This record gives sequence, C-alpha cells and structure tokens, in this order.
Amino acid sequence: MDTLSPKAGLNADSRLILVRVKIERAKQHLVELERELTARREYTNVILTEENPETGLQEGRQFHSLRTIPFNSVAAAGDIIQNLRSSLDHLANQLVLVAGNRPTRHTCFPISEDFTAYEREKARKVKGMRADAKEAIDALKPYGGGNDFLWRLHDLNNIDKHRVLFTVDPDTIFQADWINYPWGPESNTFLMKASLPHFAGVFHRETENQIRLEIGKALSEPKVLESDALLPSLHQLVNVVEGLVFSLKPLLA
Repeated sequence: MDTLSPKAGLNADSRLILVRVKIERAKQHLVELERELTARREYTNVILTEENPETGLQEGRQFHSLRTIPFNSVAAAGDIIQNLRSSLDHLANQLVLVAGNRPTRHTCFPISEDFTAYEREKARKVKGMRADAKEAIDALKPYGGGNDFLWRLHDLNNIDKHRVLFTVDPDTIFQADWINYPWGPESNTFLMKASLPHFAGVFHRETENQIRLEIGKALSEPKVLESDALLPSLHQLVNVVEGLVFSLKPLLA
C-alpha cells in the first residue's frame, strides 16, 4: 500500500521507523565525523593581523598555531543538521497521514524565530493534524526563546543551506586535496577566519613562505552557537531530536 496515502495501514512503530531513517543517518555521519576529527591532530603556524577600523591598515601581527582539519568535516556537520531537521518534517508528514489527511507542500514541523512568528506561521504547517498533535507541538514551544535547541537546529540548517558553511572554532585551517593553489601541491589549505581582517598570512612548516589567503565572510554566527564546541553541539542536537520524536510516538497511533 502507498505509505503516502491517508489510508495506509501503518502502526505507530512503522511510522516511527520512517521518521527515524533521517536520525539514524545523522548519527552515522556524526560517528564518522568524530572519528575523523579525533584521529587528526595537525596544526599549522599562522600569523594573524588586526585591521585598524580608522586607517584600514593591518596591525598587530601575531603568530598562532591553528588546527588543520579536513574541509569535508564542515560539509559533514551540515549533513547532520540537515538530516535532523528533515526527520522533524517527516514526523509532521506522518502526523497528518495518521489523522487520515494528505500532507500539503506546506506541511512541515513548525519552528520559528519567536513566539509571534510561530503563531503567525504554524497553521498552514500543521494543517491536517489531529488536535492532540497540534497541542503537543505547541507544548514544545518550538521557537526562539521557547525551545532554543529546536531554534538552533532550524537556524543552523538555514545557514548551511542558504548562506555559508559553518564551524564553531573562530579560526581554523581546512585541508582538501582538491584545493590547488598555484604555489604548489603542499598548499592545499584554506584559512577560515571568523573575524577581520580579510587576509592573513599562513606559514607552512617546511617552506615558511607567507601566503595571503582571501577570507570570506564569517563562518559562524555566535548568536546561534555561541562558544559551544562542534562535536558536543551535534551530539546534543541528535539527542534532542531523537528524544522529541520518541516522545511523540503515541500520536502516531
């Protein structure tokens, strides 16, 4: 039977399985990411400067030893966030189906910036759900200032999908074999700096040649992640989403 049909005869356990697919994928990504990051403890010497806001000149050059990690770790973190957010939307779909209705293109798990936005936006997103499901979602307070874990998940997902890559460490050197700068194969690195200036010099251990790398915009948004470490933050979000989904299992019956 078509599982997208309102008449599909699925029990709560079966519906839960369909929702958990994305969560389990996020957990697998997290295990792989954690293994990769904990196995690599490489550092590169870097000289960072500060820009004088009045003159625009680079001042205060200082040496730092920054961790060098694989560039794909940033993409993997985004994949984890995306899978967790998608699992909640899959849950919303199942809550509509179990009520005997069809999801619409607006159906999703409502998460908003604040209470006012939530009250304004939620109706079309939960349309077709039973009253008890809507009440349970309301009780979660899925908006900034109500349930900041859910708002963090939602906002990080939008940051990663639509604006910039994200990382928690303010200054990090990322490495990838596909980065091919003209100064040689040993320079397959890219410096991500979350603050001004737009350029910094990287000194490689062997060549000690100063390399000027253009820095894009800030990779992290402190108001979202603040100073939390990447791996603990991702573990926390996995636990929050998994706990939420299991707590709403009775509504899938």
